[in-house]
Amino acid sequence: MRAGVALLMLGFNQILTVAPSVKGFIRVAAVLGLLVNVPYYLAARSNWRRRLQAWVRMIMDVGFITAGLYAAGGLAASAYLAVYAIVPVYTGIVFSSVACVVVTVVATLAFLAMAGAQTLGLLQFMSAPRADMWEMAIFNLLVLNIVGVLAAMLADAYRRSRHHLAAAYGELERAHEQSLRMHAQIQQAGRRYAVSEVVAGVTHEMRNVLQGVFGHLWLLRRKLAGAPAEVDEHLVQVETACEHVMRIIRTTLDMARQPGDTPGPLAVDEVIARATELKAYDLRRDGIDLTVDVPPDLPRISASAFQLQQVLLNLITNAQDELRARDGRREIVVAAALDALGCAIEVRDTGPGIPRAILPRVFEPFFTTKDSAAGLGLAISAGIVERFGGRITAFNRREGGAVFRIVLPAA
Repeated sequence: MRAGVALLMLGFNQILTVAPSVKGFIRVAAVLGLLVNVPYYLAARSNWRRRLQAWVRMIMDVGFITAGLYAAGGLAASAYLAVYAIVPVYTGIVFSSVACVVVTVVATLAFLAMAGAQTLGLLQFMSAPRADMWEMAIFNLLVLNIVGVLAAMLADAYRRSRHHLAAAYGELERAHEQSLRMHAQIQQAGRRYAVSEVVAGVTHEMRNVLQGVFGHLWLLRRKLAGAPAEVDEHLVQVETACEHVMRIIRTTLDMARQPGDTPGPLAVDEVIARATELKAYDLRRDGIDLTVDVPPDLPRISASAFQLQQVLLNLITNAQDELRARDGRREIVVAAALDALGCAIEVRDTGPGIPRAILPRVFEPFFTTKDSAAGLGLAISAGIVERFGGRITAFNRREGGAVFRIVLPAA
């Protein structure tokens, strides 16, 4: 920018300036302003006292402009005082608002000193000024100071907005990372849930078989009451082996179950706020509007904060998947209201809804219509809600879109 101003001064001087002495003076000032960019650049690359360098460059730029104005007539060049505004505007944008104000004051004092020295006869006039030059100079200096103050205010507002945006972006990044971690935990919980379901089913079937085996062993030992001791010893070993199998199954089942955090009195608005905050970044990125409608007077519910967040995140993510590639209005609403049992939470979307043929099966484990899904998300959600004494249902809205409704008891 500084080099561009110097080149403009050279072009302006070459075309419009008539007096040879004035033209030579302006040419020298502009060339110096152009060449000084080389040491400016080298000094900036050294990273030595960069703030001090900025202050020095700022004062030198004012000096070069003042020299150019003096060559153009000094007080007689009052009409060109607007050229000073380049320095405070540039300084306010790239340096600081304080420096913007300071350089404005320095430019004002520099021109007043030069014009005053000409008036007192300390410096010669390059061209005779008109009688109203001081009035024009005062007016233009007032305009310059107004521009400098406004530039400082705008630069300060710009920096504050940048800081706010940086802070908001940092919060969004942290929320996004937490959302990713939460999704990983949900996937892990899904795998554990699948294992626990399989083990529970196998345990139930094997328990029935082994109970029959125990019954037959008891009948066999009664019928062989007079049998040799060796036969009775073999029967005892069979019974002991079956009991050992039962202990192995119970241990495996205990290891497969994921202990959740202790449920307790829970504020619904806090859980919903946390879950929607974690998904806000992803939804904005996909162009999906998120609306939260939670009244302030809801009763506390008996549930686990972490697991209820898992449920809400899973429902919001499912709605996001349905809306991501959809045209038209794309909106997800998370609402809460009083219910006879305690509190009801709904996650609504403006998607295509759930086909009637699969609506009764949406909460079945391993049932899914997606190629890349395991079909465990809604089953896990239903299991969590039921563990807390609640219920979860799914239905379609008349105006279109799906609704998942969670009802949980009051604490």
